[in-house]
Amino acid sequence: MTEPLNVVLVVLDCARAEQLSGAGYGRETTPFLDQLGREGVRFTSMIATAPWALPAHASLFTGLYPVTHGATDERRALSARHATLPQYFKTAGYRTAAFCTNPWVSPETGFGRGFDAFYTQRYHNRLAARAVLYGRRASDRLLRRKDAGARRTNQALRRWIASGTQPFFAFVHYHELHLSITPPSPYDRMFASSPSTDAATRRIARYDGALRYVDARVREIADFLQARGEWERTAFIVTGSHGVDLGEPATAARRLSLSDAWLRVPLIVRCPSQVPQGFSVDDIAQTTDVLPTILRLAGIAVDGSRVQGRALFDAGRATPGPAFAVAERFRPNLAALRTRFPDADTRAFDVRRKAIRSRREKFVWHSDEANEFYDLIADPGESDNRIERDVGRADRLRRQLFDWLATVEQAETVEAMPELDEQVQGAGDSD
Repeated sequence: MTEPLNVVLVVLDCARAEQLSGAGYGRETTPFLDQLGREGVRFTSMIATAPWALPAHASLFTGLYPVTHGATDERRALSARHATLPQYFKTAGYRTAAFCTNPWVSPETGFGRGFDAFYTQRYHNRLAARAVLYGRRASDRLLRRKDAGARRTNQALRRWIASGTQPFFAFVHYHELHLSITPPSPYDRMFASSPSTDAATRRIARYDGALRYVDARVREIADFLQARGEWERTAFIVTGSHGVDLGEPATAARRLSLSDAWLRVPLIVRCPSQVPQGFSVDDIAQTTDVLPTILRLAGIAVDGSRVQGRALFDAGRATPGPAFAVAERFRPNLAALRTRFPDADTRAFDVRRKAIRSRREKFVWHSDEANEFYDLIADPGESDNRIERDVGRADRLRRQLFDWLATVEQAETVEAMPELDEQVQGAGDSD
């Protein structure tokens, strides 16, 4: 009998696919992820199903689109009626654990089901939380180390892996790519040029430094598994939950868009026993494909009627991609938007958006019909909305989008929302 594979799923919040050095970026931001791509398969057209953490992770965990799983801006928790990735592994006899500091991806928002342990680095007792946080900040200042939890995540992951002998599934989330977070030294200055550089350039340099820092933390996991003799029997998957817009200035309109800056993310799969080495796949892949792909690699059966994605590999070969990807943004939290952008007329953003994207074109439907259409070959930055000039091409994608919507199950809206604690409610929806 074949020995079961360990599975490690690493998710980089705010990861932009084009910022990886292995994708041709001009800075060496990801030397280890580049190596991982050479030892496995890199997907160059991986599209997130949503531009923020809650709905995107819900799609990762269920293989469903936001319109179906319902964990969106309008209902901020994952329903218990959907089977999740860790539940499949738990049923198959695996040890399971999550390591995630993002409050939107936590047991409070429905992501704890199927995990034996969930390490959030948070405490629900307010006094205990303050005391621990104070102690951590003091020690970090003394030792000149600070991040968004990656160092402690890796410490907890190593302890947990070493604590048992069963095959394991580990979900590891890194939060360090958020633009509000400055990476620790020397990564904070690794790509900086001079103090007088303009704000946008500094922003990109800080992001690139954070990416290099996270890359080093991912390498630590691999080094630990190699030292234990488990690296070659571990399926190792790295992806992004969503991207981030590095442009200036940050506006409410940019934050709520479905541009590729928010949707194109990396996906690298390394599994020596089942995945070829050193290939790039240009076919479209989506967040919904991660669950069926991981379960296929682990040999765990999944009812195909319960997922909307596809396994990306079959018998060691990449499977053909679809003609298009779909991404969704539901009505945002207007109160939070007003806090962040006090001068904006937030009523203009009280709409639903759905994007349909082929490898050449993108149509974005707005519920107020302020629609968008982009030629991604001529205009990869999506700066020229051709909705009134390319009516025929836009209408064709619009019909495909609504034909697709007619075939997918809509989320139920009658289910009660869980009680969310202060730390979750205080987290921004850009997380």
